[in-house]
Amino acid sequence: MKILERIIKFFAKGLLAFLLLMLLYFVSAVIGSVIPVNKDQPQGGDITIYLRTNGAHTDFIFPVQNQIMDWETLVSPQHIPSKRANFEYISFGWGDLEFYQTTPQWSDLSFPTAMKAVFLPTPSAMHVTFEPMPRFTQPVISVDISEEQYRDLVSYVAKSFEINAAGGVIPVRDLHYNQNDAFFHAKRSLNSFYTCNTWINNGLKNADLRACLWTPFDDGIFYQYR
Repeated sequence: MKILERIIKFFAKGLLAFLLLMLLYFVSAVIGSVIPVNKDQPQGGDITIYLRTNGAHTDFIFPVQNQIMDWETLVSPQHIPSKRANFEYISFGWGDLEFYQTTPQWSDLSFPTAMKAVFLPTPSAMHVTFEPMPRFTQPVISVDISEEQYRDLVSYVAKSFEINAAGGVIPVRDLHYNQNDAFFHAKRSLNSFYTCNTWINNGLKNADLRACLWTPFDDGIFYQYR
């Protein structure tokens, strides 16, 4: 009987410790999300980019081509099923590769996939979609930035791709959500402290744009641009 009581106490303490850690995590996320960095921004800018969320995951949306970057030189439209090349915009999202493979819709999310993505060092991927214009069916905000800030964002996003020996991006075979998107192998691994939204937030900070001190959630990013 005493052995059973010890086992129960052991698991009760473990559960309590886990709940306290989760509480600390969420409190830290809230605090980090409301503390701004690069708060003072000049009015206007020469280039308009967009930030879009599906309610959990944030993407960058850039012009496909301008005087600073032609994204088709890095990500060829030949990688997308439609093979089209007359798009005005291109979106970039970063995340866990297996999560992308098994969860095209949030309704497809399974507990094992989520836990593996958060707690194990698994491969990541870049999700790239060519678009005629930003889809305003989802929450989207526009941000006017300087050419220098856009150069920094371009460098940040481009350096997130895994590159092969020939200097090209590496497509993930047979993975598409629609006719105009493709996935590519990426650097780093997702975890609870470095999520898809942390990747976006770090890109904003890297370009001296308004951002959170730290956030794992999309709400923090959009809070800074409310």
